[in-house]
Amino acid sequence: MEDAGKQLELTQELRRARNWILGVGILMVVVDQILFAVMVPSYAPSDLVREARNQLFLIDGLVLAFFVGMYFLARVKPVLGCVLALIGFWGVQLWAAAQPGGSITHGIIVKILFTMALIKGIKSASRAEQLQSELGKVFE
Repeated sequence: MEDAGKQLELTQELRRARNWILGVGILMVVVDQILFAVMVPSYAPSDLVREARNQLFLIDGLVLAFFVGMYFLARVKPVLGCVLALIGFWGVQLWAAAQPGGSITHGIIVKILFTMALIKGIKSASRAEQLQSELGKVFE
C-alpha cells in the first residue's frame, strides 16, 4: 500500500520536473518573440526586420529544441535534465548579454523567475530520484 503511494508521488515529481523544463523553454521563446515585435521601430527597413526575425526564429528554434531535449532526458535522468536545462538557460542569457546592446540585467526579474522555476524542477527531480531508489524501479 505504501509502495503505491510512493509510485504515485514518483510519477507526479517526474512530471513536475519535466514540465518546469518545458515551460521555461516555451516561455523563453514566447517572451523573445513578443519583445522583438514590441521593440522593432515602425520605421525600420522591412528587409532588415525580416532578416532579424528569421535569425531570431532560428535561434529560438534551437533554444526550444534544447529544452525539448532536456524534457525527454529528464524522463530517464531527471536531475541531469534539469541541471542541464538550468545551465543551458544561463548559457543563453550570457550569450545574449555578450551581443551588441546586450545586458545581463535586462529582464532580470524574468531571469530570476525562470531560474527559480528550474530550481523547483531540480528539487522535484531529486525527490523523484530518491523515491526511485526507495522503490527500486521507475514508474511513468
